Amino acid sequence: MKKCVVVALSEKTRDFLAASLQALEMDAVLLPSLGELRGTLETFSVCGILLELTTAITASAQDKKDTPELFELYPFAKFKLVDNEVRMPGETLPGFVAKCRQFAPRSIRTAIRKARYLAVYLSADETFIDPEKVVTANISPGGCFLYSAREWRFGSRVWLKFLGDETVICGTVCSSRTWGNNKVLPGIGVRLDTNIAGFE
Repeated sequence: MKKCVVVALSEKTRDFLAASLQALEMDAVLLPSLGELRGTLETFSVCGILLELTTAITASAQDKKDTPELFELYPFAKFKLVDNEVRMPGETLPGFVAKCRQFAPRSIRTAIRKARYLAVYLSADETFIDPEKVVTANISPGGCFLYSAREWRFGSRVWLKFLGDETVICGTVCSSRTWGNNKVLPGIGVRLDTNIAGFE
């Protein structure tokens, strides 16, 4: 059974989410804090992350700094439990689980994404007839996050061409943040088919 990570301070909340996910035929790895997330993702192959809103707000400054890059690598959502109902901004738990089912379970590499601002042409096909001019926010050997105002669907194939380099790299959209949400940078997390030269 596929696994989803649930991060929540309250044991009661964790247990409720575990039961709710089990009812949707999704297993859960339960964590009481964000500080345990990276080590868990290095150990277990999972297909999504659920973070309780209160836990996100009360996390330490260091944990808040260390974890955003992890959320870009998987289907991710914040939630709160209200009267035994899981509420998620613009999402339902069954809808989130459906996204997780489309995502191949994986663990993360120990390599950490580094903040790098590289100009990239981003295209929905290999022709680059109508590419979007974007910039990377961070990058690792096997993935990157790209600032983008366009809408990209989870699981979509994309083609990248770095400015000054004619090499084309293919990848898959593994997370998406739409333009207009002032709390996060708009863009997409991309899992690349091949490593980026210089970041092996």
